[in-house]
Amino acid sequence: MKKLLFILVYLLCSHAEATHIVGGELTYEHQGGNTYWVKLKLYVDCWNGDKGAIASDQFANFSVFDGDSGYLLPNLCKSVLRNSPVRVSKTNYNCIKISPDACVDAYEYVTAMELPPRKTGYIISFQRCCRNSSILNIINPLATGENIWTRINDTTDFGFNSSPEFKNLPPNFLCTNAPLIFDHSAIDPDGDSLVYEFFHPYTGGNQTIPRPDFVQYQTPPFTKILFESGYTFPDAIPSSPPVSLNRFTGLLKIIPTLEGQFVVGIVVKEYRKGKLVGFTQRDYQFNVQNCIFETTSAFNSPSVNCNREVFFTNNSQNADSYFWEFGDTFTNVDTSILKDGYYKYPFAGTYLVKLIAKKGNCVDSINKKVTVFDRINFKLPKDTVICQNKNILIKPDTFYSQGTYSWSNGSTDSTIIVNSAGSYWLNVTLGNCNSFDTMIVKKDQSQVHLLPDSLVCNPVTHELEANLRVSGDFKTIDWYSNPDVTDANYHDSFLDIHKSGYFRISGLNVNNCPYTDTLNMEGMDLSRLFKTPNVFTPNNDSINDAFPERMPPYTYQLTIFNRWGIMVHNEKDIPWEAPGFPMGTYYYFIKLEGCGVENEIHGVVHVIR
Repeated sequence: MKKLLFILVYLLCSHAEATHIVGGELTYEHQGGNTYWVKLKLYVDCWNGDKGAIASDQFANFSVFDGDSGYLLPNLCKSVLRNSPVRVSKTNYNCIKISPDACVDAYEYVTAMELPPRKTGYIISFQRCCRNSSILNIINPLATGENIWTRINDTTDFGFNSSPEFKNLPPNFLCTNAPLIFDHSAIDPDGDSLVYEFFHPYTGGNQTIPRPDFVQYQTPPFTKILFESGYTFPDAIPSSPPVSLNRFTGLLKIIPTLEGQFVVGIVVKEYRKGKLVGFTQRDYQFNVQNCIFETTSAFNSPSVNCNREVFFTNNSQNADSYFWEFGDTFTNVDTSILKDGYYKYPFAGTYLVKLIAKKGNCVDSINKKVTVFDRINFKLPKDTVICQNKNILIKPDTFYSQGTYSWSNGSTDSTIIVNSAGSYWLNVTLGNCNSFDTMIVKKDQSQVHLLPDSLVCNPVTHELEANLRVSGDFKTIDWYSNPDVTDANYHDSFLDIHKSGYFRISGLNVNNCPYTDTLNMEGMDLSRLFKTPNVFTPNNDSINDAFPERMPPYTYQLTIFNRWGIMVHNEKDIPWEAPGFPMGTYYYFIKLEGCGVENEIHGVVHVIR
């Protein structure tokens, strides 16, 4: 008996958490007074869903919570019996040849609820686990439940309200690579303004408690499902172009690109006097399959084009006549009956192109927006000069992401780096147009040098002197010397110096290229400052008339003695001209100072007349 009981419990639990539910929505309608008709529409997989699991959902638990605190209001909760199902069997595509293997039943659970006025309003929720394990866009779908809920707001500000209700049952299947425009609009009994959006679906229940009772229910705020990487609630199903939902009409446009099952949330919000008064959320599992059509209208247009010319490739299937409307609103003759389309537009811009494909009574049409470009045009930088051993990036002023680039050096990148002189050209091809430009690169040949000079001793100031000059065209110049003999703010092209040492210049030349040059200034041999002739001829012929030379490059104290040791001359900076002295041999002593040198010299000099 215990074994039989265990088997029965196991079967009931496994049925209870079977993945047969594919979506639902919860609405309410005010009936007068405090009475509301509350309706759950539950969508069930009628082909692949487990019959026992479907049977277990004969009753649905409606939990009611306080709208702000989320506290359960147990006296208002109800277990509601369902009505007979309505088969979702509409084919939303024209001339479909073979329908996919898909079946959806819509069950309704309807009950009257007495909901007294409540400042914080009410939240009504139905929770059930679990979702289909083959769903591609959510994480661990087999352990992810569904929470279908709505909110009834306080009546103080807006009065009583009835929620909007979607006009059409959701599509029971979608076809890959086939465009579908589905009317997902709703009707509002109160005439409120409606806005349509995608929303993030919620989860409820779990594998342990797949059909929670009122005590086991998850309380607000509810937990949202987790999307797989690459999916979000506004982009929950692969489509090219991306799926769109018109905010004001509720038209859903989609061209699915991947087979599989995807959870999508669509909400209609109702506004009264500019304020949100209610909403209806549809949580639904879209089933995308490969379909076979009698006639399909399809075309491709190049994503890149120029000169306002666009060539359209007709990819329609099972059609024998075609009609193009190219979307040029400036004329009535923007049409063609040829298979492939061609049109030259008057202006660049975005146009809505329509292709109708027909065979017998099967007609299909498709609309696509096409962006039309004008003739491409770009410019390379102006001719330039680059520095020695430096690179330069050559980049066009306009980038075409889908253009083909061909450079003179064989590169196909959008930019190149060069380090040698030459003429460089670029050809860009975009669609059936191209543009071409050239620039010239030269190498910097400008030279900036220090001109050599020598230190000399100034005979007037008795100082060492030299002048360093810079040769060449430059924009900036900085000096450096060792020992430090230059001013930190000195930037002229010449420099007066009075010492030997190491000198360097650096900066930017006329082409903004860096330069540098150095010079070692050697000191002069100061021992040669004093020239000591051993003979002088004081005969007033202006040649060797005095001892030492007139105006030597030093100061001195000169003392002369004759051969008997008698001092005959002792003067400062006055040479001896031997006035009235006989020829003969004389002795001299000289103390000199000049160009930073002090010395004492003595010797013999001969006077010859």
